Amino acid sequence: MTYTVRSCFLCILLLFCWGCTQKSASLQKSVVPPDQTLFETGTTFLDKGQYIRSRLALQTMINTYPDSEMTADAYYAIGDSYYEEGGTQNWLQAEQQYKDFIIFFPAHPKAPDAQMKIVAANMKMMGPVDRDQQYTLRAEQEAYKFLEMFPDDDFAPIVRQHLLIIQDALARKEEGIGDFYARRRNHGAAVGRYLVALDKYPNYYNTPEVLFKMADSLLKSNNPDEAEIYLDKLVSEYPFSEIAEEAKQQLSDMGKPIPEVNTDLAEVNEAKMRKQDGFSPVKPLLDFGKALGFIGPPDRYEEAREIIKAEKAKAAKEAAAKAAREEEKPEGIDIIEEIRKPVSEETQPEEE
Repeated sequence: MTYTVRSCFLCILLLFCWGCTQKSASLQKSVVPPDQTLFETGTTFLDKGQYIRSRLALQTMINTYPDSEMTADAYYAIGDSYYEEGGTQNWLQAEQQYKDFIIFFPAHPKAPDAQMKIVAANMKMMGPVDRDQQYTLRAEQEAYKFLEMFPDDDFAPIVRQHLLIIQDALARKEEGIGDFYARRRNHGAAVGRYLVALDKYPNYYNTPEVLFKMADSLLKSNNPDEAEIYLDKLVSEYPFSEIAEEAKQQLSDMGKPIPEVNTDLAEVNEAKMRKQDGFSPVKPLLDFGKALGFIGPPDRYEEAREIIKAEKAKAAKEAAAKAAREEEKPEGIDIIEEIRKPVSEETQPEEE
């Protein structure tokens, strides 16, 4: 009897231990690794706009688990927390974080995005043309760096367009300083500034105006021969510009011949000259809002993503339409090819 009781008790104990073991194993499988927990916590705070908490969780993950497979994404997410929070100091912090990310993880798929955001952050910080242009110069430098590092990336064509926007701002700065000197009759200094705009920024949309101002300052500096060079260039290479007729009149008043139009260069220049934004009745209100800080600068990174998304969707749609057309083609004999074939002897009518 005692043996039987002991045997039953032992069986119950073994079953209890086995159940506990199974439960423990199940719990271990369901436990989320601590590095993943920290990363998910940080990204959740980021999505909610709680940037300081996000950075705290992500930085703790990096410091505690530096070899985690999510370390690279954590570095990038910290940059995003500064980028999205906004403001000059935060954009500068974001820039440094993205640069560190590229240094530590140069082959990461998000490396082009990081460099694109560096360009976009500096473009956000670009000030009016009558103010200091340090961030405009930095944006230009970072755009060139992007094209050097990722020339074949989807962002590259958009960065080239952004580079034109950046360089237009720098050229406007030089033109504005030249105008300042010209108004004060310091024509030598004005010529120097106009020359910088012409030499450094050949794609500047206002090049024809700068050429005319250059010639005018040279005339007022008693340099008619040099002035003729710039007037000739304006007439021959930018005949489509509104100021070309004034340049012709100026040459006539100087007793100089009117040069022929260089058709090839004129076509190239007309293609690359970009039109300024047209007037809109709400534009003064938008400018006023930007000046007061109510309307922030555009996010060039998000704009670029939308452009790429739209282009890929368009390409996919065109590919699908082409595939559908290919499927609709009837299989079998090509009627046109059959018509072109010579009549065989078997099908020729018999001679009487």
